[in-house]
Amino acid sequence: MHEPSTPAKPRLAAAALLVRERDGLEVLLARRNKKLRFMGGHHVFPGGSIHKDDDPAYVRNAPGEDTARAVFAAVREVFEETGLLCARGETPPVDALRQARRDLIADSVGFAALLDRFGMRIDAADFAPAGRWLTPAWSPIRFQTRYFLHRYDGPLEEEVAAPDGEIVGLDWLTPGEARRRWHAGELRLSTPVAFVLRYLARLPLREALPLLAETPGQLDHVPNLFEMRRGVHIIPLRSRTLPPNTHTNCVVIGEEELLIIDPGAADEEEQAHLRRHIEAMRALGGRVRAILLTHGHGDHCAAAPFLSRAFDAPILAHASIANEVDFPMSQSLDDGDVIEADGEGRWRVRCILTPGHDPGHLCFLEETTGALVVGDMIANPGPVLISRKEGGDMSVYLEQLERLRNIPFQLLIPAHGMPLWGDHGKDAVSALIAHRLDRERKIQAALDAGARSYDALLERAYDATPRELWGMAREQIASHLHRLGVTLDDLE
Repeated sequence: MHEPSTPAKPRLAAAALLVRERDGLEVLLARRNKKLRFMGGHHVFPGGSIHKDDDPAYVRNAPGEDTARAVFAAVREVFEETGLLCARGETPPVDALRQARRDLIADSVGFAALLDRFGMRIDAADFAPAGRWLTPAWSPIRFQTRYFLHRYDGPLEEEVAAPDGEIVGLDWLTPGEARRRWHAGELRLSTPVAFVLRYLARLPLREALPLLAETPGQLDHVPNLFEMRRGVHIIPLRSRTLPPNTHTNCVVIGEEELLIIDPGAADEEEQAHLRRHIEAMRALGGRVRAILLTHGHGDHCAAAPFLSRAFDAPILAHASIANEVDFPMSQSLDDGDVIEADGEGRWRVRCILTPGHDPGHLCFLEETTGALVVGDMIANPGPVLISRKEGGDMSVYLEQLERLRNIPFQLLIPAHGMPLWGDHGKDAVSALIAHRLDRERKIQAALDAGARSYDALLERAYDATPRELWGMAREQIASHLHRLGVTLDDLE
């Protein structure tokens, strides 16, 4: 994964998980307006930014001022977004609450003044810590959010403030139902919400809460676990990859049966970090069924033998990578093969042979969610190296990009960089094809102008590329020259 040099500064925020007991545990989810720039169309827990006037003096029994301010913000946001007031005291009449909410949204009165109006206060003991989450660095808007779980037993008078406002729907759903609807594509969930619902669906609340409070650790710039669709997890791992990338995305598919794709961590510390994530999935009932490799380059498979030993799991890849790796494979995969991961939900992973970067390169399409794991066919951002020294072929690579562009995927997951949704993924494939052909035209123009050395071609065709990357650029030129029918003997 390529880390941005200047990620947006996260804003402090708070969110509330309102739960109630009906025919089982239900959670209140707020549906955000599709028109919103940030998380448009997602189902979220009510919450938002912590304001400077969020007053900790109105919160009792908090362990510190920061926690009191965060709880105050969470209660205020719940009231603004749902109309439910999670404070102690005699509950005001519905009409009075609705007027108070209108006053608050119109900014004609502050939330502290409303609590005074009703003689109510907030008790931090009613809000159990349920994790801290940091928005990924690539997001244009970022939050560092504290989550609190609250058992709501007040009157059920929730309603949206306006039909075309920030929140356009409110749904009480069991965690399992929410995740089933997510799998079916009926709603969208962010990683924190999906993570919480997964634990609440699998464990009793008393067992889930301590685990929710131990949110998976995150780096300042790169989150180290996120679930893009139900049962499609991405774990960015530090790997020995080519610059400007620093990480390789390990993808884990499934819930009860787990398929681990491209575990590229070589360092023991990073391998242990990956194992901790897998162990957490196993604690929720998961079992590692197999380790799948897109190809045999070290930044994609370094941890495969480690995981194979740790979880007694077979390693599956295309037969041709046997000559690239120093560990045995359990089974070979080929174009069209399907591996299923069973459980409450079923995941079907279809193999797509896409040589060009590597002769045995495979992509994996998870057919129930439309998630396409493309390995080193695409990076986002950054280049893909097509090296003839490692079996690369530029003509074949471009043909396979065309093939990928015609596959009906919903989510594109590259090995390096952030994933892309829907048409953004299609556009990325198209842009990469156009980029390679444009570079080829520059090389041809340089040849036509008399360039007869790699240095001359680099000066003309890669003039905007930093010189420290010219070693890789030279390999790219060699691949384009082969495609153009120019022999290497013609140049230095």
